[in-house]
Amino acid sequence: MPSPQEQRKPRREIELDFVRGIAILLVLDYHAPITLWLAPFKWMGYQHFGWAGVDIFFVLSGFLVGGLLVKEWKTSSRIDSKRFLIRRGFKIWPQYYFFLLAMLLTGHRGLHALWGNLLNIQNYVGGVAHTWTLALEEHAYLILVFVLAFAARRRVHIKNMFTIIAVMALSVLLWRTFLAAHNVNVFTRTDTRIDGIFYGVLLAILYHCFPAAFSRVQSWTWLWLGVIVAALAYFRIEPPTWWGADLSYACADAMGVSVLLLLYKHREGRQRSALYRVVAWIGLYSYGIYLWHVSVIAPVVSFSHRMPNRVAGVFLAVAPGLLGIALGVLTTKAIEFPALALRDRLFPRKVDTPVGAPT
Repeated sequence: MPSPQEQRKPRREIELDFVRGIAILLVLDYHAPITLWLAPFKWMGYQHFGWAGVDIFFVLSGFLVGGLLVKEWKTSSRIDSKRFLIRRGFKIWPQYYFFLLAMLLTGHRGLHALWGNLLNIQNYVGGVAHTWTLALEEHAYLILVFVLAFAARRRVHIKNMFTIIAVMALSVLLWRTFLAAHNVNVFTRTDTRIDGIFYGVLLAILYHCFPAAFSRVQSWTWLWLGVIVAALAYFRIEPPTWWGADLSYACADAMGVSVLLLLYKHREGRQRSALYRVVAWIGLYSYGIYLWHVSVIAPVVSFSHRMPNRVAGVFLAVAPGLLGIALGVLTTKAIEFPALALRDRLFPRKVDTPVGAPT
């Protein structure tokens, strides 16, 4: 029987939900027919860089998933791979496969177009376009649990594990550059975009095993602000060449690392503004919003054709985001939250949260 301490509801970190909120708002704006949040950048001549929101998600995902694995390794000297993968399945699959079922039943996709999604390889063979990131994360879970569980079993020193993950991230970056130079599309592939998740894992290792080093790195505020400014500047001048796009992904990953280091500074009892809490609330439902938000775009565009042009423009800028958020919240409460409650009853967690002090 799990102890009462193991059974207690894990606390949520509002700072991490705020980072999720920023990432999903970028993605919502990127897919909207008319940009809203990033309109000032469009007026300055930018191409839409809302796609970089997925890189913020990748870094955050690596930080959290890596944190769960590293924390379990640190507290119990081993990693229960089977339990970890089952718990991730309860988190991701119920809403994901319900989404695919909805695509089939409504006729938006046929089974022949969804087989890649059903096998979680849609980022290589095609499927529902925006779900490529979900396949990449599924692959990342398998890679990370294998590598870290093997390292824990072999009693690899955590410093050596940090080096191994760093080499893996660098290898992905170099491999992506090589493929891009040979005109291979590297946008959605796991082997070319997983480095963002590895960067998050490196931060998780620092956070849990070398907290003084993490605090020191996090204190370099001006450096991380400078990285974000440099990335935004590059997005403005991105050359239309293979290396221009390739470097954009590296800039987006660097921006994701910087955003996490700047914004994740947990302070108990700190008062947050209403806007901060709203963005964090959106972040709480970010997975459901990401999964479903594209579904509302076609109906919104169709409905806008019946409106006067001036009204239609405002409607197209605002309605997709609001409806995407509403649909994501609804499906999360109806599907994901009950699945997570069942998961915690059947497969209690080994550690309380991926951040904070060990249980």
